[in-house]
Amino acid sequence: MFISSTKTTASLLCALLSLSLGFSKAASAEYSFNGFANLGVTYSDSEQLAYRSSLLNNGREDLSLIPDTLVGLQSNYRFNDKFDAVGQIILQDRDNTSLTNFVELAFVRFQANRNWAFKIGRFSTNSYLFTDYRYVGHLLNRVRPPLEMYSAAGSLGNMDGLHASYTMDVDWGAIKFSGAYGQSSFNDTLNGGEVTVDYTELSSLNIEFQSTEWRFHMAYLTAVMDNFDSPDLDGIRNLDQLVPAIFVPFALELKNNLIPDGKRITYVSVGGQYSFDSFDLIAEYSDYEGEWALAASAKSGYVSLAYPIKRFTPFITAAFYDRQMQPEIIDYANAQAVLPDFAFQQLVAISAGANEAIRGGSIDQNSISVGIKWDFSDAWAVKAQVDHFDIGEFGSGFFSVQEGLLTPAEKLSYNVFSLNFTTTF
Repeated sequence: MFISSTKTTASLLCALLSLSLGFSKAASAEYSFNGFANLGVTYSDSEQLAYRSSLLNNGREDLSLIPDTLVGLQSNYRFNDKFDAVGQIILQDRDNTSLTNFVELAFVRFQANRNWAFKIGRFSTNSYLFTDYRYVGHLLNRVRPPLEMYSAAGSLGNMDGLHASYTMDVDWGAIKFSGAYGQSSFNDTLNGGEVTVDYTELSSLNIEFQSTEWRFHMAYLTAVMDNFDSPDLDGIRNLDQLVPAIFVPFALELKNNLIPDGKRITYVSVGGQYSFDSFDLIAEYSDYEGEWALAASAKSGYVSLAYPIKRFTPFITAAFYDRQMQPEIIDYANAQAVLPDFAFQQLVAISAGANEAIRGGSIDQNSISVGIKWDFSDAWAVKAQVDHFDIGEFGSGFFSVQEGLLTPAEKLSYNVFSLNFTTTF
């Protein structure tokens, strides 16, 4: 198994720096530094929810300058026509400030020939149509990629390991096949404590087709979850030994739902982009299968249409996220059927905290977004966007709950207005 993500990233960055210094005087070496920035203001209208653009970010209430604001810095060093190194850090409003949550890329690449390429280090999983540049707002019409597909990408948007790709030309364009093996880590903060889990044995396969007018992408990921850690882990692991015998079957069920170690996840996505008569049509769909109650199975997708008029591009997007199971830590219907009433009430009480955590992470929503992008210069653009979310019962997990409140039990609507300036440099 690969070493921890944080140590891996730190080692890679040191290696890249050493290589850069060591080769800085080489005649064929080239160095470049560039970046991008999104400067945003966001207003959300809920008295219960706080808006965030990623599951790994903080929730912000009312009017805020933080949720969509970020700065990306990228360093490229080409040693010769075969080897180059890339490092990228993205500064944004992460809830957990572990180094691994800010380092997006840190790899060395070997371009064997015009067809074959190999990477070692931290690189994109390429699991979405826009994974590689989902943070570069200047390249997107929307303020951000749809939350229903991309909010969770922070946890599996990149990985540490080995990557190989093969690109071939065809009459109508190009086809690229790629595969990777390694690991990734999820680091977040829940109820004031750090929650981590590793995605080990992480394998990815990708196929991309591209021509002048269209692009098509397919991805498959699978991994085993391991090394789960949380502030209450010891109590969870020993729960079946701490409760009366009548509750043991339900304690085991709770443990199975909360501790993901050894469980496999799979993710499949397809997406495409097609331009016709100036219209730009984009669609993506994903199917995620997982047995961890904090990240349960779901299907998601969206369709987006844009029409550029000189430097202005109006757009509209419809998206959905459909969970595949109800957000309950145990099967309460079964428990109520087999337990005496007083015992069932005790079970509900002692499992309330864990059940609220499951409900807080559960996602069930549809959305529609409309907006416009104005490219007022080659390097700058401004975007205005309104998002309307229809959220199911206990389905608000893309957003955080305002302090002191519980996850909304009822269906609700949520509106977010965003104004964003983007640039590259």
